Amino acid sequence: MSEFWQWFLTRRWDTPGIFKFWDRWLIVHVVVGLTLACLVPVQLLEAAKAVLLPLASVLVGLSFAWAGNAQALLQTTEIEKFSEKHAAGIRTYVFTFLVAILSILVTVVVWGIAGLGVFDTKWPTPRHPKLYIAVSTLLYAAASITLRECWQVVIGAQLLLLTRKDVRDANRRREE
Repeated sequence: MSEFWQWFLTRRWDTPGIFKFWDRWLIVHVVVGLTLACLVPVQLLEAAKAVLLPLASVLVGLSFAWAGNAQALLQTTEIEKFSEKHAAGIRTYVFTFLVAILSILVTVVVWGIAGLGVFDTKWPTPRHPKLYIAVSTLLYAAASITLRECWQVVIGAQLLLLTRKDVRDANRRREE
């Protein structure tokens, strides 16, 4: 098992990374998903084509751009020194960005499946309203999670930038 999956699924270094999703925000995402599943008047196929897949493309681009910025920051001596304070070290920061990208890619894939019409024509289809609402809720909740993860990538990169500056300033004060 790769180090990422060990970090994500086990307690090798600290709390498993999957617990990043098991917080109070999960309730918000499910409520958003259920609300949209009940309010959006179009089937998943049309929703995927009209809004969500084009939007996902923008979010993927945005996240990869900021993750690249974060990757450059993670290679600085200031962030390396700062990350030594955490049990998993720099892995925590690297893997947090990876899990954000993973969640985005998973969401794009499941909405891509919706865009191909699988949920509208094969299973569960609108003829099974309870299952269709459940799948719709999961898809809209995944979109909500993806939106939050994209924002977290941007915030994470900015916080790393600020942390680098703070560590650099502290080192200068110590030298003086």
